[in-house]
Amino acid sequence: MWGRAEFRGAVLALGGVLAVILIITSTSPGLPGELLLQTLRFHLVGLGLILALFMVLFGARWRAGLFLIFLAVAFAHGAYYVWQFEARRTPPPGELRAELTLLNYNVLASNRRAREAASFIAETAPDVALIMETPGVEEHLSLIEAALPYRLGCERPATCDISLFSRHPIENGEVREIPPFRRARLVIAPIAIDGANVTVVGVHLSKPYFDEASLVELSYLHHVLSGIAGPVVLAGDFNAAVWSGPMAWFGRSLELAPGPSYPATWPVVLGPLGVPIDNVLTRGPARVLDIAAGEDSIGSNHRYLLARIGLYAP
Repeated sequence: MWGRAEFRGAVLALGGVLAVILIITSTSPGLPGELLLQTLRFHLVGLGLILALFMVLFGARWRAGLFLIFLAVAFAHGAYYVWQFEARRTPPPGELRAELTLLNYNVLASNRRAREAASFIAETAPDVALIMETPGVEEHLSLIEAALPYRLGCERPATCDISLFSRHPIENGEVREIPPFRRARLVIAPIAIDGANVTVVGVHLSKPYFDEASLVELSYLHHVLSGIAGPVVLAGDFNAAVWSGPMAWFGRSLELAPGPSYPATWPVVLGPLGVPIDNVLTRGPARVLDIAAGEDSIGSNHRYLLARIGLYAP
């Protein structure tokens, strides 16, 4: 049987392990998987608070106090990245000219409720529907096209991944491959709504298990966005939260503004307690007015996002 001292030692050991993980998360030494840890930083801090409580219960009060100070520093590091995003959410100078509704949805390539998911997209009928892992609903794309007739992506099954459907004509849209894996996971769709021009960019980045690949993809996306003039709406599955280091750099260097909240989209089982790895960001005279995640993922391992975006006069 373990006594009080043994439980205290075990909790302190777990706290030490968590401290090392949070140090790796904040310092980014280049270890595999650190981007995933950065996305989970606030969850790790929450776990640390539970360990600190157990430290107090088992008599390690002063060590719990020191651990709480450490957790506060780790929390502040992530909160600073969020504050940087929030600081760019300033009111546009011009008047509201039009509104754009956007559905951002990774449907999962092996979706077992494919027809239901496709019907949901068609019935929602947003101005733009961005779909990742489109093969999950590929047999039912005609349902979506009936409501959103303009389309980019997935013309050929062999290269099908990301697709974009629109109720408005797409002017000189394109689908691009993203290095280093060269997957067709980037769509660029210039459209006009009530006379207001906007470029909707959709992206599906690699999972953060390949950290260097994610950095290459973000660098390429940075290059692409730097060449686009006018208001931009950037949406997709980034496989990272905005408080990860690379996403913070990406948003800062391109002056990207977030929505009014960061709805959790993954994993579905955690609901609103998950992490927001799917995002909608804007640049220029465009702002996300409201955004929400769906309660039912409809067979996907991601909750969808439905956003309302204001387009303003320059």
